[in-house]
This record gives sequence, C-alpha cells and structure tokens, in this order.
Amino acid sequence: MTRPDTRKRGGTSPLLVAALILLAAALILVPQPAAADQTASPDTNIGITCDLPGQIIEAGETAKFNLRVVNNGQENNKKMWVESFDSEKLDWEIRFMDGETEINKISLPPNGSKTVTLVVDTSSDTPAGEYAVRVHIGDGWYWAYVTISKTHMGERGTLKLSVVDRDGEKIKGATVILVRTADHISVDQVMSTADGKVSADVEPGKYTLKISRTGYKEVEKKDVRIKGGITTDAGTVMLEKALFAAEITLNSPVITTTADKKPRYDLTIRNLGKSDDTFRLGFEHLPQGWFVRYEAKLTPGTDISEIFIKSGEEKALVVEAIPPYDVTVGEYRIPLVIDSSADSYAENLTAKIKGSYELKVYADQYQYSVNKGDSLTFTIRITNAGNAGTLTNVRTVISAPDGWNAVISPETIAGIPTGESATVKLQVLPPGNIVASEYKISVKVKSDQAEKSDDFRVTVREQSLVAVFGIALLLLIGGGVYYMFRKYSRR
Repeated sequence: MTRPDTRKRGGTSPLLVAALILLAAALILVPQPAAADQTASPDTNIGITCDLPGQIIEAGETAKFNLRVVNNGQENNKKMWVESFDSEKLDWEIRFMDGETEINKISLPPNGSKTVTLVVDTSSDTPAGEYAVRVHIGDGWYWAYVTISKTHMGERGTLKLSVVDRDGEKIKGATVILVRTADHISVDQVMSTADGKVSADVEPGKYTLKISRTGYKEVEKKDVRIKGGITTDAGTVMLEKALFAAEITLNSPVITTTADKKPRYDLTIRNLGKSDDTFRLGFEHLPQGWFVRYEAKLTPGTDISEIFIKSGEEKALVVEAIPPYDVTVGEYRIPLVIDSSADSYAENLTAKIKGSYELKVYADQYQYSVNKGDSLTFTIRITNAGNAGTLTNVRTVISAPDGWNAVISPETIAGIPTGESATVKLQVLPPGNIVASEYKISVKVKSDQAEKSDDFRVTVREQSLVAVFGIALLLLIGGGVYYMFRKYSRR
C-alpha cells in the first residue's frame, strides 16, 4: 500500500521563513521597552537602579533621573550612551551629568558605586504621551520613562535677562539682539528697562544673545535655548565700561517753525566712559546758507566750540540752526558731529520751515485834508507778503469818529495769491457840524489767515467861501473902527 505524500503540507513556506528572520532581526537591533518586571539588564557586571524611573512633565521642561551605578566586575572605564525612539526627531537633548559637569564615561572600582544624573531636556512641541529612554553604561542598561502631560506646540517662549555693570548697578537701555543659531539671522531686538531687566516673547529655537550699550563693551551669550510656553532665564550679564564713551540725547530732533525764526534744539552730552573727556562740537555738510552755533544752557548767548565733562557727568547744551535770509519752505537736514578722544558721534537734526502768512497795507500818504462838508476819497493797496499761500476772504473795516460815514469798495476780496496785491477805495464823509480840526481814522484789513491795521490823519478845514466872508467881515469891522477913531480923535 502506497503511503500518501505529506511533504507539501508539512513543509515551510519560503516567504514565512523570511518574515520570521526579519522579525527576529528587528527585535535584536531595535531597542524595545522592557517588561514591567525587567527595567534593567540582568546578569551583567554593571547594575543600574533609580528610585523614580518615570516622571511627568510638560513639554519643554526637563526631567532628571538619579541613577545609582554599581560595578559588580573588575575596575574599568565604562562608556555611557542613550537610545531613544523619539529624542532625535523631537529635538530632545539628553546628557549625563555629575553635578555641573557633563560626562560620557565612568570608572568604578570593584564593588564600587556612584550616582550620576540623566538629564532629559524635552522640546516644547513634543506631543502629549509617554516616551521611553534606554540608558547604557558599559554592558548594563536601564529604562527611564518621560510622560508629557501638556504640549506647547505653536506657542512662543519668554526670554528673561538682567543687565548690570561691574558695580552691580542696573543698566537701563541695553540692547539685546537675538541671533538665530541655525542661520545666523537677527530675528529680534529688545532693550532693558530702568531696572536692567529684559523680557521678550520669542519664537522657539537656539539663539546667540548680543548685549550692548553705548559706553560699554559688547557681550555675547551663546546657545540660549528658547522653548514655547516656557520662560527661559538667561541669568545676569555684566557689561564693562569703555575708557572713552558718550551718550548724546536730543529732546526733539525735529522742529517745525517759520522762516523768520531760528530752530533751537536741546542737546545733552553724558560722559559714560571711565575717563574725563573733552568733546569738540561741530557740524558738516550744512544746507546752502545755513549755520549752526552751540551754547551752554546755563550761559545762554555764549558761543562754544568744545566742552569738558567729567566721567559720569553730563552737560546740557542748546544748538541753534540759523537759516539764510531767503530760506524757502521745505525740510532741511542739519548734521551735527561731536568728537571725543576716541569716537565721533553723529546726530541728525531736522528743520521744517513752514510757510507764513503776512498781510501788508500801503497808502500813498497818511495825512489828508478835506473841507468841511466835503468827502475824502483815497486808496490803499493790500499785499500778500507771505509765502504760505493765498489770503482768502480779505475784508476791510474803517474805524472813524462818531458821525462819520464811510464807503469801502470792494468790501471783500475773495483771495490774494502770494506776492500779489489788490486795491481798495475808501471814501469818508465827516458830519456837517464838525469842528475844523485833525482826526484819526483806523483801517483794519482782515483775512482768514492774517490781519493788519493802519492809521490815517484827516484835517477838516472850513469851506473857502465862508473864510472869505469872515475875512471881509473882519476888514469891515476893522475899517469902521479906524474911521471912528479918526473922526472923533480930532475933537
């Protein structure tokens, strides 16, 4: 009887064999979390234990594991390294520390022991969850676990810093430039407050901090790591004073005024250097026709070209920019140059000359005569002598003694452009019973932008016929008196 052929049913498929081989290799090559009852390597010369093998932190915080290492074999240098499924892709920083010293090897005598710290510095964008880290020391290994309770993905971090001088005094106005380590690009700039503190919201990443202040030597602080949702305290930075340095302060570097005035700027020089210094006061490349003069604020009117300032002290000055007589409307740059023993300081002033409205009134004469009962007619010329634009709604008003009548033609002029003039006719009539004498008439010309007043004198005379009759009457009376005197004097 022929036995049935069972080789096909009992044989193993080549594909299945290959899969089993790959799986075995993966289990050997890739570290896997140990079972709950086997967190450390058994049967080795190095024993590793930890009282707290699992820690819960927020993303961006640091977990620290105190590892107790025992040498059960011969004395030897043991290399230390870490395996982790996630540390590289999550940009974690993992290191071994002995106090403040980072280490990568340990040497223990037989039966000797030592405690080292495993530092796991997580990134702020790590997702919530549990992560395993396997520690290797010699032929021993140990599993540590980090649980992220909260992620700070997409959040900005906070940088804190204090800036002081060698004496511990807080430095106000220190500039902190953040240079990204990855591409060496300056991404932000902040300044210290009056208490020397710096606080800024920053994108997560590694930075080099460049801290500087006028009068001090620049300091760099490298590899400062900012994490989202976390406050990074970069500590205290001390700046050292330079031998010669100054700070120039302008209360208002831009002044707007009219062409008939001289812009005056308040300027303060503070000697920040370690040494006393003399500062030379000057300017360069002024606009055509302009001039600059300096004066000490405490002694106005006195021109100065240099000033001595002791270390740590300051002096207040006034800078006067003098425009040419025919300056036009516009913006003018006034560059100042102040030289010390070591440096030259440039400050730019700006003078904005705006147009001015000026109204002028002219007449052929300012003394007139008129007979009693007659009217007086004269003209005035109104000129726009400013440079700011057209004078609009120009009106003329006469102020005369009681009983006088006045006629103005035209009473209103719509507009007088810059540099042009207009003529107005004025007619005044004194009252009939006026006493012959001299009278004052005031003329005021108003516009929407400016006004001008002027005075005129008017002498009112008796009419010429009345004067003749008066003279004849006086002659007649005089003749009668003479006749009577001659007639009766003989008797």
